[in-house]
Amino acid sequence: MKHILVLLFVMIFTVSANAQISFNAGATMIKGFRAGTDPNFGFHLGMEFPRDDFSSFYVRYTLGLKQYANDSVTNIQLDPINDPFLPYASTTAIPSMNYHIIEGGNRYYIGDGFDFGWGGYGGSSFLIMINQVKAKYGSFDESKYKIADFSRMEGTILSLGAGLNGGVKYTDPRIGSFYFDVGLSYMFFAQSNHPNVYGGLYSSLIFSFNLGYRKDLIW
Repeated sequence: MKHILVLLFVMIFTVSANAQISFNAGATMIKGFRAGTDPNFGFHLGMEFPRDDFSSFYVRYTLGLKQYANDSVTNIQLDPINDPFLPYASTTAIPSMNYHIIEGGNRYYIGDGFDFGWGGYGGSSFLIMINQVKAKYGSFDESKYKIADFSRMEGTILSLGAGLNGGVKYTDPRIGSFYFDVGLSYMFFAQSNHPNVYGGLYSSLIFSFNLGYRKDLIW
């Protein structure tokens, strides 16, 4: 996570030599393209650097709050002599997964442009996504059993991806801008730090819906 934050700051300072910078924040909904999963709700913070009135570069951090599922894990006996005919048992588990997404990319505007009035925008992006997976386990006799290592669900999934996004905005120079955009992203690379991390909530194809407010600063 520290390395990703450093990368984000490098991207920001690389483009912040412009005479204009915009800060934005708002609510986010993330939906993975996977049957049986619910949306993750959260928020986003971002910065945008216009090159001119019809193109810009942006960076955004999105936090998707936890989403839960129902499953079970395998328990293994501490001492098989206790019951050689029942070496394993099952315990309920409630795995959860959140989202940390850092994205950056280009936007192109139509209509009244970046600085004023109504406008539409769209572009492409590159994403780094981190999913933290945790689990709560049901009760069991800990004097006889332990959760088998191969059955544990906790871990972190790191993904790289690319996407497309588009939206609409309205800008009043005195008040600021209000916007709504949607994104479609595909994770073409994923790696976890645990071989058996729970993947029932993970999807390599995700949709995002963002509603927020943007404030422009000029110096």
